[in-house]
Amino acid sequence: MELDLTTVEGRRQQGQLILQAIREAGLSVEQVARDIGCSRALLYQYIAGTTLAQPDRLTQIAQRTGKPLAFFYGADISEPSEIAERRRALDEERARWERQQADERDRRLRERMDMLTALGDALSQPPDLKRAMETYEQVLPIAREMADQRMEATALYKIGTIRLLTGDLESSLSVLTTALSLFQGLEDVSSALAVRQAIGRALLVMGRPDEAEKHFRSVAESDQWSRRWLGLIALSALAEWTGDLKGAMDWLDKASEEEAGAPSEKECQILSLFLSANRANVYLACGDFTESARLASDALLLAERLNDRDQYLEALLTLAVTSHHLGHWVAAHRYTSRARSLAQFIEDRERTALADAVLSGLCAAVGDFPTAKESGMRALTASLRLRSLRCQVWAHRSLAVTHLKEESPDDARYHIESLRSLSQEMKNKAEALYSDALFAWFHLLKGDREMARHFSESVFKEADDAGMRHLCVLALFVAACALRPEHPDQGWDRLREAVRLASEIGWQEFLWRLKALQCRWLAEEGKTQEALTGCHRIFDQLAHWRAEWTGEGYDDTWMEDPLVFQTSLLYARLTEQTAGREPADQLIASLGWLPLVEAWQKLMGDRR
Repeated sequence: MELDLTTVEGRRQQGQLILQAIREAGLSVEQVARDIGCSRALLYQYIAGTTLAQPDRLTQIAQRTGKPLAFFYGADISEPSEIAERRRALDEERARWERQQADERDRRLRERMDMLTALGDALSQPPDLKRAMETYEQVLPIAREMADQRMEATALYKIGTIRLLTGDLESSLSVLTTALSLFQGLEDVSSALAVRQAIGRALLVMGRPDEAEKHFRSVAESDQWSRRWLGLIALSALAEWTGDLKGAMDWLDKASEEEAGAPSEKECQILSLFLSANRANVYLACGDFTESARLASDALLLAERLNDRDQYLEALLTLAVTSHHLGHWVAAHRYTSRARSLAQFIEDRERTALADAVLSGLCAAVGDFPTAKESGMRALTASLRLRSLRCQVWAHRSLAVTHLKEESPDDARYHIESLRSLSQEMKNKAEALYSDALFAWFHLLKGDREMARHFSESVFKEADDAGMRHLCVLALFVAACALRPEHPDQGWDRLREAVRLASEIGWQEFLWRLKALQCRWLAEEGKTQEALTGCHRIFDQLAHWRAEWTGEGYDDTWMEDPLVFQTSLLYARLTEQTAGREPADQLIASLGWLPLVEAWQKLMGDRR
């Protein structure tokens, strides 16, 4: 169709073509007028045919609407069917190629994301937490570019749990909260519950147990069996953390009721493993070392059978601690060495540090104070680098006890204060009470009996209410020493109660110390025969321990302990008083410790 632009009708037809082009381009008259630099009124005149559109304006309109210029002169711009068909085929081919390219790009991104995720998982088992986190952080932008919210949430969850393990608590909580929101948006209930469990752990370590409890309860009240019992176990750990040991055991009893609903035998064994391990922890917190050791042994066997490395290590550490308290020194050293070697082999830096802290306490118990301090400082240095609050607590506690046993209270003070600050920040009642008990001991060594009595009586009341019997023993020991100078009867009452309770819970190391104190007090009161009989018994025990220890090739350092050293001199003095100098000299010689021989000779020389 050719247009006769000399007529009004021809110009009107051209105007309709202009309007058609504008509409097909998805534009408005106002927009085109603005874009080509003319008034809207002029463009309406073109459309109405009252004004002839000039070639330069038509060229601008053509460019803006995407039409060829010939279109506005009525030319047939439709393609022949063959060309149109060919163009459609090319368009389809181009679309198919673009889809293939997009699919290939998604495949490569997915492949890289899966590879990074697998690498992150591998770096977590055994843990290289720094590299694992760096790897998961590379997953995040890929997941976001692909709009894969599930993978984004999963990466955030894993980053959050790693930051939790490395002590970056605030960042961990922030990341985990984002992951929870994403999983909830995806209606992924199981993953959301897993994130809640991790958030609860972060909040608990941050000293926010009330908030942690809300998340643990959400998990415990779920309809998913595997999540539900984990939530109950977590509520037990929270109760133990806050000092409610009866509540902790009640939660474990509820968790044990879930065994009947286990979907498989293996799942039931996993639950049994966690029940044994956590019950061992509660009994340990109660000071019931024998029952704790029995349950930890059960957990060790189950963990080995199930190939659960984490629980196997935890069981070894628990057995090391209980064996130490029960006076099974060689077993304690073996468990500690096994835990440390395995943790080092799998590059578990946190549990390596925990094993060092346990080793520190054990070495202090056998009088090897240089090794105790070296191991404790190694644990503390690692814990600060890892930002592990749990390791810091264990390290400070072991170093504080080491210095107190060495009778170096000024060196102990920093570690006691650090333990107290950490435990209060974390709202961990057991560790807070332990720090106060150590403060009581500190004040006793410094000669401040009033402060020692104040701290020890406060600790005893709270520990007795909570059922933490080993802390009751420690508090009674300090109270007895603080009271005796002015209130000897009360001092003896406290000491006898401490001996009774230490015997009941099997705390052999401290029981020896308490009986040595009894011998000294009896001697001071002139009850020589009773004191001598007591010394016979405790030195028979000491001889057995030393023989067992040195028989395994360990250095004999027992006599380095000031209390052992002083009690040895007391034993010799009592022997000299009742049997003469020669048996006393033979006794000192039999103990095989040159500094003791020299001290005895000096003592006898001074007496002459």
